[in-house]
Amino acid sequence: MKFAPTPTAIRCPFCGASITASIHRVIDANDQPELKARLLTGRLNAFTCPNCRNAGALASPFLYHDGEKELALIFLPMEGSLNNTEQQRVIGQLTQTVMNAVPPEKRKAYLLQPQQFFRLQALLDEILRADGVTPEMLQAQQARVELLQRLIDARDDAALEALVRENDARIDNAFLQLVSIAMASAQADEVTRLSAVRNRLLDLTTLGRQLKAQTEVVNAFAANPTRENLLAQMRAAPDAATREALLAFGRSLLDYPFFQQLTAGIDAAKAAGNAAEADRLGELRKEILATRDKLDAQAQAAVEQRVAVLRELMVSENLEDASRARADAFDDLFFSILSSEMQAAQQAGDTATYERLRQVGNLALQIVQQMQPPEVQFLSALLAARYPDQTRALLERNRRALAPELIDWLEHIAVDLREDGRKESADHLTQVIAQARELVGTATG
Repeated sequence: MKFAPTPTAIRCPFCGASITASIHRVIDANDQPELKARLLTGRLNAFTCPNCRNAGALASPFLYHDGEKELALIFLPMEGSLNNTEQQRVIGQLTQTVMNAVPPEKRKAYLLQPQQFFRLQALLDEILRADGVTPEMLQAQQARVELLQRLIDARDDAALEALVRENDARIDNAFLQLVSIAMASAQADEVTRLSAVRNRLLDLTTLGRQLKAQTEVVNAFAANPTRENLLAQMRAAPDAATREALLAFGRSLLDYPFFQQLTAGIDAAKAAGNAAEADRLGELRKEILATRDKLDAQAQAAVEQRVAVLRELMVSENLEDASRARADAFDDLFFSILSSEMQAAQQAGDTATYERLRQVGNLALQIVQQMQPPEVQFLSALLAARYPDQTRALLERNRRALAPELIDWLEHIAVDLREDGRKESADHLTQVIAQARELVGTATG
């Protein structure tokens, strides 16, 4: 069940201007995971003042609901200064909203007695504990969230750079993952700032430089994906992590001719009397074989896990509930397996199996699309639409959403697409952005 935000008139705490913010009063963790991500990264009920351009987050009462874990948590901010009668009224309203949306057979006692929290961090801790996160993990995650907020709030690039360098040792893969989660659940104007922070992290931190070096090596191979180039990039790679990334990308080239070339290099080094190089290449061959076996085992395990999910969904009595519970498995691999199974059923003339697989696929795709933030859904639609007629029609239907922040975000995405080598998509989006700016200009006039 999805709960729409409530337009709320507030006064900007920075400049005092009267503005309207979209406030989420109910967060359903199962049907609106993007709101859960915003909550955990401190971006729930965020707003940007159109007058002074400062950003903030409104401390407003809300109810967090997770039907799978039977959690109903009420946040009543202390700064709201609600007396006991007002608190009970808010609790009653929010609880009734959820109760009305839940089917009668799923209305349980926990909904009638929601836990109350006056500190947001205590509520977040309860959510994470229900997710199986230990107190130590909670403390570490909270430290990451606080550091990310400091980076976002840095007053200028010099302050941001100083803060990044000061915390270089704390910027690990878990922190970069937090940034990615925050970007995936952020609104368009927030994505620009988060993207700027991520780019500086990649430029300035030890881990960021390692990741950029890995990307450069992998891109050098991707530009010329041959056995000879794979071996050359493997020999030039600075570390084992880069070599593993290369092998994951070029796994299909690890065949007999590839190892023939590697063996020939070892033999040539020995013939030239370069024992050190021969030993280095010998160790490289051992590493490649071990990494290949590791990647193959991981790939097989991933296939088996998604096949098991598909089989479970095929026999499920409640397909929608089962699908939402397994949404984390709906990736490219899952849909590839699903497509193969549909093709096999069609060739065998098994109409019943084919129809059930089609139902599973349609629902899975619908759930994946629903999990995306509105801006990402809009971007996907723009990229899939034909230019110029379909894109213009799509922009016309969403004219009211074409705020400057959204268009700036689309421009940033176009730059990222071009840097990732997706020139056709970048060119398409650039044309669409020009359409959007023309449409906004016309509307303004």
